[in-house]
Amino acid sequence: MRGHFAATIALLLGGCVAVDEQPARYEELHREVQGVRNDVATASDAVAALSGLVRDRDASFSLRLEAIEHEMAKPIQVPTPICKAPEPVVLQAPQACEAPSATTVVESEEKITVGQLERIRIEPQGAVLTARIDTGANSNSLSAEDLVYFERDGDDWVRFNVRTDDGQVTTMEREVQRHVRVIQQSDPQGSRRPMVFLRVRLGNVLGNFEFNLTDRSHLRHPVILGREFLADLMLVDVGQEFLQPLPDPGS
Repeated sequence: MRGHFAATIALLLGGCVAVDEQPARYEELHREVQGVRNDVATASDAVAALSGLVRDRDASFSLRLEAIEHEMAKPIQVPTPICKAPEPVVLQAPQACEAPSATTVVESEEKITVGQLERIRIEPQGAVLTARIDTGANSNSLSAEDLVYFERDGDDWVRFNVRTDDGQVTTMEREVQRHVRVIQQSDPQGSRRPMVFLRVRLGNVLGNFEFNLTDRSHLRHPVILGREFLADLMLVDVGQEFLQPLPDPGS
């Protein structure tokens, strides 16, 4: 009897220990579950925020694409040019030299040979600038800063500044002959530029040539001479530079 009582007491005591440990374990599990729920809630908020950013970016791209497609659908309006006939190009006899040098120009069928870079003089101002010969370009381009349009005798004119090789700034005024849209790889939509005639001397060639005006101050060379300038007048040796002597002012 006494042994049975002792066993019963031990069983009761053991049951009490188990009952005391259960709430602590439940509390620990409850904390873990709550932590998991908090992590899930945080992850859900992050996913929702990222989804909002993606929706906003998609909407922005869609609006930009729509604007570009709308702009590309517009026809390019190129006004009919009303140009004055340029003065004929004058080929002068080469100047006599006391002794030939390594850069002596050999003329072939009245054409002169030019290098990849040449110096030109704009008359009558006498502004000297370095020009890059570009056989891939069709037209000529001049770096013109601070363009200002104005009217003279009912015609459109433009006033602009030209920075010469010696750092001087020369102000010029020319009548606007027409406008062109020039499209480049860096500017696929193109830019609208005024076209003017400039009286230019390169070596023994003197004549009126058409140039488009744009600010090229961020580029290395202020002048581009294209095929319109070279045609029937010059041969290009891309491996040479400054083959033509710079004529004296007024020559």
